[in-house]
Amino acid sequence: MRRLVVLALVGVVLLGLLGGGQAFAAGKYRFIFISHAGEENPFWAAVYKGAQDAANLLGVDFTFVRPKEEGDLAAQLANFKAALAQKPDGIITTIPHPDMFDEVIKEAIDAGIPVICSNTDDPEGAKGNARLAYIGQDLEQAGYFLASKLTEGLPAGEKYHFLISVGGPGLVWAEQRAKGITRRLEELGYTYERLDTTMKMDVAQSRIQAYLQAHPETKGVIAVEYNHASAAKAAKNLGYKPGDLLIGGFDLVPEVLAEIKSGYIKLTIDQQPYLQGYLPIVQLYLMKEYGLSAWDVNTGNAVVDASNVDLVIELSQKRVR
Repeated sequence: MRRLVVLALVGVVLLGLLGGGQAFAAGKYRFIFISHAGEENPFWAAVYKGAQDAANLLGVDFTFVRPKEEGDLAAQLANFKAALAQKPDGIITTIPHPDMFDEVIKEAIDAGIPVICSNTDDPEGAKGNARLAYIGQDLEQAGYFLASKLTEGLPAGEKYHFLISVGGPGLVWAEQRAKGITRRLEELGYTYERLDTTMKMDVAQSRIQAYLQAHPETKGVIAVEYNHASAAKAAKNLGYKPGDLLIGGFDLVPEVLAEIKSGYIKLTIDQQPYLQGYLPIVQLYLMKEYGLSAWDVNTGNAVVDASNVDLVIELSQKRVR
C-alpha cells in the first residue's frame, strides 16, 4: 500500500509540473547511473529504459555505466570514482557488496552529490551505507515470498529436496534472496542444496542438468536470478514433463517468459525494474529542483505465471516489464 501511495504522489507531482506548462531545459542537471551488471545481462534493458524515459521527461542528462563482465566490482568501483571526479548533480548506484562502496558513497555525499541506491542495497540499509534512499526489491523478503509461492500446496515436513541456483555467490542481491529462500524451505522441513550456476545461461543449464541427473529426488529448482529458464531447458533435455519439477525464480527475460508459456516454469517474480530506473531519476530531479528529500521505495513482488504471461510478454517487448 505504501508503494502505491508513493507512486501516486510522484504522479501528482509530475502531472502538476507538466500541467503547469513548465519547459524543461535540456541538460539542466546531469545524473549518472552506475551498475554492477555486465553488458550481456538482459534484465537491465528495462532499468535503462525507465531511467531514460524519466530523463527525457524531465529534460536532464543521463549516463548509464556498467562493466563489461557481470559482477566486476573493481570495475564498478572505478566507474564510481570516475563519475565522482566529473562532479555530476546526482549519482544512482547499486551496492552489490556490504562495504566496498561505503567510503566512495560517503565521499560523494560529503561533496554535496546526492546518491540514490537502486536494485541492490547494503544488507544493513541506511545503517550500513550513507546512500540517501533505496529503490528496489526487499531482497530477502522476496526470496521468502518466491519459495512460499512455489511450494504452495505441498505438505510441510515431507522429504522434498530443492536445488537453489545462485548465479552471483557472494553478491548482496544473490545472498539476500538465497537467505529468504532457505529460511522458508527450512520452515517447511525441506532439504536443499545451493549450486553456483553463474550468470551465463548456457553454463547454468549444463550445471543444473548435471545436478538433476545426479539427484533425481529433486522436487524443484529455485533460482535467485533468471536461471530458472536454464533449469527448464535442462528438465526438457532430461525428459521431464511440464510440472514434473517445481521451477521458479526472478525477472522477465525472454527465455523465462517462453518457459512459463511452455509450462516448465511455474512462476517468476518481477521486481519491476522499469521503476528502478525511472524513480531514482525522478527523486534526484525533485531533490535538486525543489529541495525535497529522498525516500525508499519497495518495487515489489509481482507474480508472473500462466494466468498473466501473455500481457507481460507484450509489455516486456516494450521494455516496460
